Amino acid sequence: MMKPLSTEHYQPPVSTEHYLKRELYDLVQKDVELFEFLQNGSLDGMWYWDLEHPDHEWMSPQFWRLLGYEPEEMPHLASSWQTIIHPEDRELAIANFNRHCREPNYPYDQIVRYQHKDGSTVWVRCRGLAIRDQAGKPIRMLGAHTDITTLKNTEQQLQQSNLDLMRSNQELSQFAYVASHDLQEPLRKVKSFAELLSDRYQGELDESADRYIRYITDGAIRMQGLIDDLLNYSRVGRVELNRQETNLETITQQVIEDLETVIENKNVNISLKALPTIFADSTQMRQLFQNLLSNAIKYCQADVPTVQIWATQDNENWTFSVQDNGIGIDPQFAERIFVIFQRLHNRDEYSGTGIGLAICKKIVERHGGQIWVNSNENQGSTFSFTLPINCGIQS
Repeated sequence: MMKPLSTEHYQPPVSTEHYLKRELYDLVQKDVELFEFLQNGSLDGMWYWDLEHPDHEWMSPQFWRLLGYEPEEMPHLASSWQTIIHPEDRELAIANFNRHCREPNYPYDQIVRYQHKDGSTVWVRCRGLAIRDQAGKPIRMLGAHTDITTLKNTEQQLQQSNLDLMRSNQELSQFAYVASHDLQEPLRKVKSFAELLSDRYQGELDESADRYIRYITDGAIRMQGLIDDLLNYSRVGRVELNRQETNLETITQQVIEDLETVIENKNVNISLKALPTIFADSTQMRQLFQNLLSNAIKYCQADVPTVQIWATQDNENWTFSVQDNGIGIDPQFAERIFVIFQRLHNRDEYSGTGIGLAICKKIVERHGGQIWVNSNENQGSTFSFTLPINCGIQS
């Protein structure tokens, strides 16, 4: 059984501010089993340094074992651990130690790298506290080492995964842009010659030939729409955000004006409440509201089609909502509708390529927000998205 710390240099405290230290010391002296538990049972490696006699340093068995050594292999001297700590981190530890000695309120708490006996790196959180005399001079140092290697390795793996994901997304976006762009010219030729065939030979061939020509023409038109939307989707992530003061109420009014024809044709009642001015990319905000409003109008099937737009504010976010009284969505598809090219209805029923909401999601997330839908079938839908409150300029 290891003996408690030596009391050779210990001077009993005489002031009340040291009372608790005296109590702790007495407790350790009286209960050796408690001390044994602290030094052996703790997952931390404990250490003690007599600053008045620097050669008097003590480390618990766990201190050395987390570095791959048995206690008897290493002398209990500062030079022992200093030889296996990373040189850069040794400078950090000494600098923090010196500052902690000068400034009692400055914490001695840092993450450093040690070399394990097997040559691997051990990440250690090293914490300590100086015990001072009545004049404030540090005379002893107590501390603990905690092995955080697993945490650091996981953190580094996560960082690498994020970098790989970002690179993959950039490559995918670039591929989508290039592929879509390169498909434009051959598709235009297919579409042009299909239209020539239709204009020149419609009705002069048999019924099957007319049907085939119509299939080619319709397919080319749909493909053109898909390519255009794919280009729009890839541009959202490729173009750098141009944040500026953006009056969302003005932008939404402009979108309503742009959609005036379809609004009148479907006799849709638009209710727009006050929206804030925020610091955002105005072009993407306009695209966001146009997609959401177009989507609401498209699926309005009530006797009195109504779309409501409003914003609310809490301590952290603006929340914007676009509500319709249309056909609604089964809640099980609430996530699917934001995935690129995902459609819930036949294109003969409702037009579109299934990319508008995916673009909305990308715009909102680039601005630091989230988007979702609350809906049930035949009960309308409310699309909502948040933007951080620090984007706000004025209400």
